[in-house]
Amino acid sequence: MRRLRFWPFHQAPFNETMAKLPWLSAPGIVAIVLLVCLPFVLVTVPPLIDIPGHMGAAAIEAAGPNSPLEKYFAWKWVFTLNIGDGVLMKLIGAPFGVLAAGWWSTVLATALFAGGCLATIRMLNARGGHGAGWALMYVFSFPLLTGFLNFILATGLALCAFAASVWLERDPRRRAIMLIVVQPIALLCHAIGGLLLPFLIGANAVGREIDALPARWWQPSRFHETIAAHDWRAAGRRLFVLLWPLAITLITIALWKVLSPAPARSFNRWRWDEKEWYLWLTLRDQSMILDNITTAACYALIVFGWAIGGRFKWATFLPGALVLAEFVAIPSDINGSNFVDVRLLPVAAMLLLGLTDWSQARPRVAMAVAYVGLVLLALRLVVTGASFADYADDYRRQLVALQHIEPGSRVLAFVEHSCLDESWRSTRRDHLASLASLYRQAWVNDNWAVPGLHMVVPRFRPGRNFTADPSEFVWSQACAGGRLRRVDTALKYAPIERVDYVWLIDTGMPQLPDPRLQLVWQDGRSLLFAVRPLAIPNWQPRGL
Repeated sequence: MRRLRFWPFHQAPFNETMAKLPWLSAPGIVAIVLLVCLPFVLVTVPPLIDIPGHMGAAAIEAAGPNSPLEKYFAWKWVFTLNIGDGVLMKLIGAPFGVLAAGWWSTVLATALFAGGCLATIRMLNARGGHGAGWALMYVFSFPLLTGFLNFILATGLALCAFAASVWLERDPRRRAIMLIVVQPIALLCHAIGGLLLPFLIGANAVGREIDALPARWWQPSRFHETIAAHDWRAAGRRLFVLLWPLAITLITIALWKVLSPAPARSFNRWRWDEKEWYLWLTLRDQSMILDNITTAACYALIVFGWAIGGRFKWATFLPGALVLAEFVAIPSDINGSNFVDVRLLPVAAMLLLGLTDWSQARPRVAMAVAYVGLVLLALRLVVTGASFADYADDYRRQLVALQHIEPGSRVLAFVEHSCLDESWRSTRRDHLASLASLYRQAWVNDNWAVPGLHMVVPRFRPGRNFTADPSEFVWSQACAGGRLRRVDTALKYAPIERVDYVWLIDTGMPQLPDPRLQLVWQDGRSLLFAVRPLAIPNWQPRGL
């Protein structure tokens, strides 16, 4: 491309020589992404809280006309900004099956997240990206460990496209085509994750214009002179060249508003205490000591890194700062979707850590920052891999219950939802019951079914509050504290006479026996009861 006369960025990131840091070279990025994804080799069902739910929904979508699932559920594709996993699992599941689709979808999303992080650091901070190891620790953070697959897919695409947009600035036409294609895809995966792409591009573009101003332009003695002398018309043209393709985001959102059904829950809610808690909980995983040390060290590096030589330009500071501001500003719950805001915190930390420029720090300090980050990352990956093996063993033990369930049955499931007061380590069994739809083509009350947000539509409704998520959750005494229901309360009001089995996952034996329930399997605190046949004579499934 012929150099534009109004384009001053002859030292722009896309024009830098190849990164000298080995972890930012192309082979280094590929190797690290493979290492990050290595724990998934140890499992069949990824042990991330929501993934079994995604797989159960995919089984419903893939059910043929002769499947028992057709009696219990319908699948309705809708134009909504939350369908990334549904489309990806359908594409992979058609030739390879739902089980493989769930595994590969999770691995691909994780690879995009990690690869997008490293690609962004390489393009914006090739010589000073010594904090890459610190940034990568936020791959296995709250959004991924919870299994927010749509958000991770969209965010990974956004980060990769952001890096590609910087690389393609020498070819505006190809860059525009790429952004016009990728933006709707990222938004359809997930609205909040997809919106990161225009936010990051806009923040970086504005930051570069600020960096192009004379040194200390903000001082009162120089401010008016700088404002008067600066070529604002050329700056406007540069911003237009970079930003006009982002209009496709506005077009996609407008189409969504017109074509998508109205949300069933149209309220927004800010949970300020939750925002505060997740500043510390976003790296919560297996070890409270390791997670707290890691979190404290990451925040210390962000806040005090300047004292040992870390530096920012506006172009590298504004992307992370804007995502952090978005985390603070947006609601926690939007139209039936929860934890919308706290998903952004790991992305903000990832950008602020990875885009701190250490190239001007003393070489020993910069390398110490790099290797401490890489050692901590390696330690956390080892812990994650070991935990995956433990979760895989636990999942296998829990799923033995399905061998005692007749295909096509109706299973009312209750799972004890773990909380921080009881254990730092999550059991990740919250949506394990959804796998009954995959392995036994069974109805289960664990599916997400918010109209306008999810595609699953329940046909069989055994009771008003026992049709879909979160009807499966019960709490232990340590978590309930007298306010939340325990398993005995749930069973007291459950429509047991309208189902075939009651599956209790990690709840322990109910204190109040029910004569309708016959124990057919038990493993520790998990139990499966068959509902006695006399309780449901000549039952036929109802349409509604």
